[in-house]
Amino acid sequence: MRGTQGGKMGAAALLPMPAADIATDCEIELKLTCRDPSQLAAIATAPILAGVGGWRTRQLFSTYYDTDALLLRQSGYTLRVREDRGRFVMTVKAQRGAGLSRFEREEAVPSSSIDGAILSRLLPADMADALGAAPLRPLFTARIERQQVTLDFAGSTIEVALDRGQILAGERIEPVAEVELELKRGSVTALYELALELSNHAPLVPSGRTKSDRGFALALGGPGRETANEVRLTRDMSRDQALGALFGPALTQAVDHVPRVADPADAEGVHGMRVALRHIRMGLWLVKRSEGGLLAGVLADEVRWLAGELGEARDWDVLAKEIVPAVTAADLERAGFRTLVQRIEQHRDLAHAKAAEAMTGGRAGRLLLSLGLWTSRHGWRDTEPGGEARFAKPIKGLARKALADLHRQVLKRGRKFDRLDAEGRHHLRIRVKSLAYAADLFLPIVQKRKAARRHVATLKRLQDQLGRLNDAIRASELLNQLVEEGLSPGARRATDIVLARQHVTLTEGEAALRRRWLDFTRAFETGRKRKRRRG
Repeated sequence: MRGTQGGKMGAAALLPMPAADIATDCEIELKLTCRDPSQLAAIATAPILAGVGGWRTRQLFSTYYDTDALLLRQSGYTLRVREDRGRFVMTVKAQRGAGLSRFEREEAVPSSSIDGAILSRLLPADMADALGAAPLRPLFTARIERQQVTLDFAGSTIEVALDRGQILAGERIEPVAEVELELKRGSVTALYELALELSNHAPLVPSGRTKSDRGFALALGGPGRETANEVRLTRDMSRDQALGALFGPALTQAVDHVPRVADPADAEGVHGMRVALRHIRMGLWLVKRSEGGLLAGVLADEVRWLAGELGEARDWDVLAKEIVPAVTAADLERAGFRTLVQRIEQHRDLAHAKAAEAMTGGRAGRLLLSLGLWTSRHGWRDTEPGGEARFAKPIKGLARKALADLHRQVLKRGRKFDRLDAEGRHHLRIRVKSLAYAADLFLPIVQKRKAARRHVATLKRLQDQLGRLNDAIRASELLNQLVEEGLSPGARRATDIVLARQHVTLTEGEAALRRRWLDFTRAFETGRKRKRRRG
């Protein structure tokens, strides 16, 4: 339960953890999901596990409690009472902390009923006071068969659990097929190494969703609670510290969005995943600029592949959730719109299924695990002698150079702006997007706060306008694809209306885009010092 380690955390903020000998109220685990329970058999028979003795099989029945107002949930805590062979254990857990760490306290109890005195001992004092005498009720349960063994691996001690079963909330049921690797002693990098070894025998994808997260989503509906994954860089950070602070939240966001990608009803799932991948690509680009990390180029290619696999789903999301509703909301002709929307939703379902296939496959899972392992090792320092010293330099200088280079690339792509064709605009938009992500990260550490906000806003307006015009172009392409496939007369009329609106958007947007471009070229600054002219 209370895993500790002496190294640095891998998948989030990379904060130092307590020494391995000290017991803490913290578990460190890596959770991996399978596509179906049958794949767990392949994991159990993997050579690294097949010869290990001491396997135990347990039947676990867990009930999760909260108040009617979800006071525990909203404060970031979960309360569970688990029955295992006639014994009961009450457990309080908090939302994930740094990296793979997670606050946990537990105590044996006489029954599945909530004992208020014991609960008060398990909760932090302020949370116990806030809960007061509010009644608790069961919200959902989990019935799990767990195969469990403790393994010595790569100088660490790791508990391996293979879980198969169900989460039940009323009449709603969700299957469970996952692997949990909990660090009992040693380094967190061993968790990733073991996960990569096991992924050779079945597709495994890292997951940030606990059983309680899945249970609440099942009981309450929706994708579940959003996690905060804000990147915060400061002027006094070294390159090494800044890269850790960048990769950690980006990886956490990517892992958290894996289960959301498959759901067409959750359009933010694909978008959030693509944002996370862009931040990861930005970090890898910075590593390559610093001549560090022999694997950075390989990882960047894989991240680019995965982002490409999600592009089609994002395009259909924008058409279905933004462009078509904007037209129908304007009280234009509605005949045929229902049929058109149905056709669009069919394509969305297929696109999300394709994205989910990519996300839950072995290639994407290995990519995320490889990124976690590489980050936990600070792999960007794995280069020729002197790499560690290079990354000990302040981030501020690298930030200035990166911003200046990206700014030059944007200006180069935007040369003769009035004559750019569609392909030229596309390449310009990509460069502007890269500069925008870099500006969000770096301008606040190379400029005064007020100036940074002003310049980021100027760039954001240009990025948004380029994005709106690109969405209009892409929507028109998708609608013409539907026309070629064949539509009913009513749906064809509805399509013509939407196409006409996109034509208006493109026509009117041109003037706005030219203004945004002019504002950008005149006002945007990267914070690089200018040479004074000699009088």
